[in-house]
Amino acid sequence: MDDLGYYLGLPLFGAVAIVVSTIVLYLAITTLLSHAGQRLYASPSSLDLAVVTVLGAIVGRSILGQVPTLSGGLLALATLLVVEGVAGRVRRSERMVARRRHRAVAVMVAGQVQRHELTRLGLDESGLWTELRAAGVRSPQEVAVAVVEPDGRFTVLRRGEDVHPSALTGVKHSGELLERLSTG
Repeated sequence: MDDLGYYLGLPLFGAVAIVVSTIVLYLAITTLLSHAGQRLYASPSSLDLAVVTVLGAIVGRSILGQVPTLSGGLLALATLLVVEGVAGRVRRSERMVARRRHRAVAVMVAGQVQRHELTRLGLDESGLWTELRAAGVRSPQEVAVAVVEPDGRFTVLRRGEDVHPSALTGVKHSGELLERLSTG
């Protein structure tokens, strides 16, 4: 019976350690994913998926400490939900909205591949063409703009129709893109 109490129970020091480690690891993982996340979502390779899986296992094990317990797991889960709720409010604040306004990135404009943007996102031209083919694009001349969205999905706007300025809301350098499209 003592073993059952050991695996279900949680001393005060252990509870504090779980809360602190959950918050620190939450901040670390969100920072990491904010820098690498767009690339991971855009074209996840088997290695990327393996790294994310191992990362999740390491974070989960690190949060729970030396001896994982039911109460420790519940406390970690509750802490994660609270921290995510607070982070969601911060992300929605005016200041953060202004900083995140230009998160989508054009990787092809008027049929021209923007190699520097692909490189910055950790993508290559073969990944771009995989997405363009999936959108039914047969040649670069068909593309007005191809955008990597903040969640890693690709959006393709085709040539031959006017691109309304609102369609580029949130895209990095949208004003310059509109000028290039009107002259190209």
